[in-house]
Amino acid sequence: MPIRRQTAAVLLASLLSLPVLIPAATAQDSRPATITLFLDCQQTRCDSEFIRRELPYVNHVLDRVGSDLHLLVTSQSSGSGGRTYNLEFIGQGNFSDLRYTLTESANVNDSENEERAALTRAIERGVIPFVVRTRVGDRVSITVDDIVGETLADAVTPADDPWNFWVFNVGASGNYEAEESSNSLRVSTNLSANRVTEAWKIRTNGRFTYRESNFDVSGGTVSNIRWDGSLFGLVAKSIGDHWAAGGTVFSETSTSRNIEYSISASPTIEYNIFPYSESSQREFRFQYELNFRHFNYDNVTVFNRLSETVMQQQFSAELDLSRPWGNANARLQLESFLTDFEKSLTDLNRVRLGARVFFRIVRGLTFNVGGEISSVNDQIYLPQSVASDEDILLGRVSLPTSFEYKVDFGFSYRFGSVFNNVVNPRF
Repeated sequence: MPIRRQTAAVLLASLLSLPVLIPAATAQDSRPATITLFLDCQQTRCDSEFIRRELPYVNHVLDRVGSDLHLLVTSQSSGSGGRTYNLEFIGQGNFSDLRYTLTESANVNDSENEERAALTRAIERGVIPFVVRTRVGDRVSITVDDIVGETLADAVTPADDPWNFWVFNVGASGNYEAEESSNSLRVSTNLSANRVTEAWKIRTNGRFTYRESNFDVSGGTVSNIRWDGSLFGLVAKSIGDHWAAGGTVFSETSTSRNIEYSISASPTIEYNIFPYSESSQREFRFQYELNFRHFNYDNVTVFNRLSETVMQQQFSAELDLSRPWGNANARLQLESFLTDFEKSLTDLNRVRLGARVFFRIVRGLTFNVGGEISSVNDQIYLPQSVASDEDILLGRVSLPTSFEYKVDFGFSYRFGSVFNNVVNPRF
C-alpha cells in the first residue's frame, strides 16, 4: 500500500512537548487522564467502530463542542481509482495550539480491512502530540517497523508501472421484476479508461441503459421502452497551482429527450482561486467552455429540424468548503446558444443556481438545507408533435418548461451522554 507519511513532524511536535510535561509530572499531576476525541467523517466513509476498538486509550465523544481534539477526515479519489484521506487534527480548549494535517493513501486493490487499518494507523500517529500531554502519555512508546527493502518495493515509478497509470473498468448489471399484470426489465453496461498524473488528467467513460416496462390494462398491454446512453472523454493539462486547460467530447442518445444521437466537442479553461493542493478543504473554481454540437433527432423539433449543428457557451462558478462547522457547496451555471434560431441570443439560454449547506449549530444540533433553481429557455430538442397523455404519464417525452426547482432540508438533535467508547456488536 503506497502511503505518504508526515510522522516525523508529528513525532517532533511530541518531543517538543516533553520538557513542559516533565515538571508537571513531578508535582501534583494536574494533567487530564486522557483526551476526548470527536471523529468527524461527514465527508467520507470511516469505520468508527473499528477506530474506537483500536484507540481505547482516548475518550470518543459524539460532539465537537467541548472535545479536546476535533478530527476532520475528508477524502478524494486518486487517479488510479484509490483514495487519499486528509486528516485535519484540530486542537480545542487546552490543546488549541495544536493543529496539523496528515494524509494517507489507499490503493484501489486494497481490501476494506487494509484500508481501514491504514487509516486507523494514521489516526494513531496523529493523536500522539495530544496524548503525551495527558497521564496516558506516560505509557506511550513508539515502535518503527523494519523498512529494510520497503523503499524499493513501494516506490513505484512510471517506468516500473506496466500500465503507465492507466486504469480500466468494465461492468454490467440488470434486473427483471414481474407480477401478474406487469413486468419490467433493465439492462445497463458501463466502461471507463482513466489516466491521472500531476501534469495530465485523461478520463473516458461510456454507459448504456435499456429499460422496458409492460402493463396489462383494460384495453390491452401498454409498453414503455427507453434507451439512454452516453460516451464522454476529457483531456486536461495542469498549468500551475491555479490554472488548467483542456477539452471534452461527448455523445449521447436519449429517447425521452428526442435525441437519436448527438456529438459535441468543447475546449475548456479553468481557474481556481485556491491552490489545487487545498481542494479537499476548499475550492472556488471558474470554468468557461465553448461547445460545438451536432444533433440528430427522432422526431421533428419545435424549430422544424431533424438535425442541426449549433454552438453553445457555458460559464460556471463553484465554491466548495469543508470546515469544522460543517460543509457548504454553491454553484452558478450560465449557458447560451450562439446560433441564430429565429430567436435572439438572450432567449436561448439556461441559468442554474444551486447550493447545499450542512451546519453544526450547537452541541448535538445539526441542520442541512439545499436546493436548486433554473431558468430554462434552451429546449431545442422538444418534438413538434403534441405528447399524448400516455407518453406524459410513462415519462417517454420531455415537456416544455420555463423553470425547474427543488429544495430539501432536515435537522437532527442528539442529546444525552457524549461518550462513545463502547462497541457492542450484538444483534
